[in-house]
Amino acid sequence: MGRYITFLFLFCFCINGNADTQVLIDTVIAVVNTDAITRSELENEFRIAAIMEKPLVEGPTAVEKRAVLQTIINRKFVLQESERIGIVVAEHDVRIADRIAEIRAGYASEAEFQSVLQQFQLEIESLEAWVYEQLIYDEFFRRKFFNAVNSAEVEKLAKSYYDTHSTEFVVPPTVTFNSLLIVIPEGISETEKQNVVDLIQELNGHLQQRKPFEAVRKAYETLLTLKFAISTVEADTPLGGIITELKISERSQPIGVAEGYQIVERIRHNPAYQKTYSEVSEEITERIRQEEAAQRFKAWLTRQKEEKTWHILDDELTRTENNGK
Repeated sequence: MGRYITFLFLFCFCINGNADTQVLIDTVIAVVNTDAITRSELENEFRIAAIMEKPLVEGPTAVEKRAVLQTIINRKFVLQESERIGIVVAEHDVRIADRIAEIRAGYASEAEFQSVLQQFQLEIESLEAWVYEQLIYDEFFRRKFFNAVNSAEVEKLAKSYYDTHSTEFVVPPTVTFNSLLIVIPEGISETEKQNVVDLIQELNGHLQQRKPFEAVRKAYETLLTLKFAISTVEADTPLGGIITELKISERSQPIGVAEGYQIVERIRHNPAYQKTYSEVSEEITERIRQEEAAQRFKAWLTRQKEEKTWHILDDELTRTENNGK
């Protein structure tokens, strides 16, 4: 790849109208057709990944940077083609707000969410812009590739897929149980915590005497934070193993969990079974269509990189092989 002069964007603005200025420098590290990709865009990808509760890569290696840069380059090709053929996202403002709300829901409070944004030096507008690009990306994939897969061909392949991958559709053994979760409040004193533990032991005594869960829950719901549920878990899990060792209708002693304690009662064991084709045909059809669309999308991206003009300008991010035309 030929060498190119690195561009610098200089943004200057006055503070409080006086002569003092602050200069923000952002380096262009790649160009896709006429669209520049800046170093801040690359850095934001890592920051946004952290906001989405993925581990932040501290001091990412050149290999990691190159991988993320390729993701941005691919997205640029998609956004450019989407604009050319007129793909838009219906009610995008609402959908962006919904997605941001989903991300916020991963945090205990709005204050914590804003604190994390500040910690990673990420403006909410940047996150919203990124979400919008993802919506366009997904819409482009759905319209141009996913919907273009021939349904009749997929249906023919689905039964063969089921026969070949039948073991994937075996439901593992599970166990169904009653569960009473006793939540220990955070921030209470050791004395208060001991009082709660004493109440739990008292409550457990009533359960071990075969008193109904609902009756015990009602007797203690003003004294303890209780959550009752009927649940099912796979037998081959830590909790599933504990319950499986119980006899039918037998109740466990209090089990320490993150929220506090849990008392369980085994209801029944559910053996493993093979799902029928009719139960999973839609899932298989979706999987085949997704795989076929992904292959076509990958081929399309390869053609874009062969036919379009794109360059990586940063030596650290340039591979030894040819990156573009």
